[in-house]
Amino acid sequence: MGAVIRREEMVGATLDLGGVPLDLSDYATTGLMAVAVGPRGNGKTNAGLLMAEQLSEKGWVSVLIDPEEEMESLYGEAVADAEDLRQRLTSRNEQILVVNAKDATEFIPYGRVILEVAEKVRQPLFVVIDEGQLFSAAKKRTGDIGEAGDIINEFVGRGRKRALDVFVTALRYTGTLHRSIFGNKNLTLIGCQEDAAAWSALAPQFRASKIEFSDLSALGPGEFFCMSRRGIEKVRMPMAKALAEVAMKAKVVKKTLPATFTQWDRAMRAIPNERLDALTDEVVSLLGTVAGLSAQQMLAGQRALQDELKCR
Repeated sequence: MGAVIRREEMVGATLDLGGVPLDLSDYATTGLMAVAVGPRGNGKTNAGLLMAEQLSEKGWVSVLIDPEEEMESLYGEAVADAEDLRQRLTSRNEQILVVNAKDATEFIPYGRVILEVAEKVRQPLFVVIDEGQLFSAAKKRTGDIGEAGDIINEFVGRGRKRALDVFVTALRYTGTLHRSIFGNKNLTLIGCQEDAAAWSALAPQFRASKIEFSDLSALGPGEFFCMSRRGIEKVRMPMAKALAEVAMKAKVVKKTLPATFTQWDRAMRAIPNERLDALTDEVVSLLGTVAGLSAQQMLAGQRALQDELKCR
C-alpha cells in the first residue's frame, strides 16, 4: 500500500485572513481548495491575492489567472504564452506569475501546462482563478468551456497529489461553477449576499451556527464568514500588499454623531416630522439589518422613535 500523502510545507504554516491564523497543518493530507463567493466589489479578488502573497513567501509559486488584465500593474508583466509559463513554473525563480486569459479558450493551454508541470515537478503551486464562472460552468458543456471546466476540476479533484492548491472566486454559490468545485472545497469565504433567494442554497453551510441571511447581507467590503476545518469565523480581510501600494488613500471622516444630550436634542429638532413619519417598521428593519444592529438595539431604537413622535 502507498503511504498517505502529507505535504510537509504545510505543517506549521499559517495564513492570516483577518481572524485567527489559519493552520495549514489541517490541510497537509488534502491540499487547499478555497472558494470565495460574493457580489462584485466585495473583496474576493483581494482575498485570493492575499493568500497568494503569503503562500509565495512560504515557498509556493502562485499563478494568477486574470481575465480583467489588471494584475500586471500589481505583480509585473504577464507570461507571454503557455510555453513561457512552462519554463517559469519549471525554474521556480519567480514567486508570483500572472496569466492573462479572458475566457475558457485562452485559459485552456495555460491550464494544461499547469497540470503537466504540477505532475512532473510536484512542488507547491497555488492557482488563483478570478471570475471563475468564465472558465467553469454549473453543468457539463461541450466545447472550450467544457474542456476548461475539466481542467479546473482536475486541479480540484487531484491537486493534492501534485502539491497543487486552488482558489476560485464566484458571484453566487450555485449556478456559476461546476458542482465538483463546491463538492471538493475545504475552505469557503462567503461575502455579502444581496439576494434573499440565495439563502436556500447557503443555509446548510451555516447549520447550527445561528448565522442568518441578515448577517450575510450586513457584511461590508472585505468581510467574510470563513468556513475552515476549525469551524466558522467572521473575518475582515487585510488588503494585499500589492493592492495597498496602489489603493487610493481613504479620507479621514470626522465623527458626526451627537455625543451629548444637547447635541442629540438639537439634531432631532432639525429633522422634520415628514422624515420621521417615513421611518416605517419595514424601513427601520431594513436599515437595522444593513447596519448590523442586534434585536435589542432595534427595539430600543423603535421605542425612541415612538417617544419622539409622541412628544411632537
